[in-house]
Amino acid sequence: MSGDSQPAAQSVTTTNTAPWSGQQPYLETGFKRAESDILNQPQTFYPNSTVVPMNQNTTQGLDMQANRAIQGDPTVQAGAAQVAGTVGGDYLNANPYLQGAINNATQPIMQNFNESIIPGIQSGFSTAGRYGSGLQAQQQLRAGEAAGRQASEIAMNMSNAQYGDERGRQLQAASLAPQYGQEAYRDAGSLQNVGAAYEAEAGQNLQEDITRFNQGQQAPKDALSQYMALVGGGSYGGSSVGTSPIYRNKTADNLGMAATGAGIAGTLFGGDGIWPRGN
Repeated sequence: MSGDSQPAAQSVTTTNTAPWSGQQPYLETGFKRAESDILNQPQTFYPNSTVVPMNQNTTQGLDMQANRAIQGDPTVQAGAAQVAGTVGGDYLNANPYLQGAINNATQPIMQNFNESIIPGIQSGFSTAGRYGSGLQAQQQLRAGEAAGRQASEIAMNMSNAQYGDERGRQLQAASLAPQYGQEAYRDAGSLQNVGAAYEAEAGQNLQEDITRFNQGQQAPKDALSQYMALVGGGSYGGSSVGTSPIYRNKTADNLGMAATGAGIAGTLFGGDGIWPRGN
C-alpha cells in the first residue's frame, strides 16, 4: 500500500465446516465402530501353527538315517576289516588250500618214484645178483633225493606264487584303505545332516513363537494408529474465524470531501442558490 493508505477497520470472516446433517449419523456410527472393531480389538495372530509339520515318512527316514550313521554299514565294516587284514599281511602265509594244491602237484612225482623208479632199481640190481647191496641203497637214496627236490621245487614255486599274489592284493588293499577310512566321516556327516534337519524344524517353531509374541506387542499400537487415522483423518466439522484489515486512502477521502464541499457551496451561493452572489 502507498503511504497515504492506513488500516481503518478489521473484516471478520467466519467459515463453518460442519458436515452435512445427513452425513452426521453415519460418522457417529463409524466412530463407534472404529473404537469397538479396531481400538478395542487389535489384530491377533493366527491361532494355529504356521509351520508345516514334518511328514511321518520324513521323520522315520531321518531316524533310520541316524541309526545307520551311528551303527555303521555292516558291509562297509566287513570290507574295512578285510582290507585291514590284507594290508596287515594276515593272508600272506594263511592259504588253507595251498598245501592241498602242493600235494596234488607233487603226487605224480612221488607216485612215479614209488611205483616206477624204486621197482626199476630193485629189478636191475636183482637181475645183476646184487639186490640189497650198498650200491642199490645208494641209487635208491639218490633217486629219492631227486624226487624230493623235484617235489620241493614245485611246492616252493607254488608258495612263492601264492605269496606274490597275496602281496599284490596287499598293495591293492592299501590303496583302498583311505576310501574305507572316509566312510566314517560320511557316517558322521549323515548324522550331522539329520541333526540339522531337526534343528531347522525347531528353528521354524521358535521363529513362529517370536513372531507371534512380537505381533501381540505391536497389535495394540497398530490398532491405535488405525483408530486415530480413521477418527482424525477427515474434515468432520468445526468453524474457523479469519480477520483482514480494511485500508482507506486519506488523499482520496480529502478530495472527496472537497468535492462534496464545493457542491454544497454551489447549491447555497450559486445563481440558483439560496443566497446568490451579486444580489
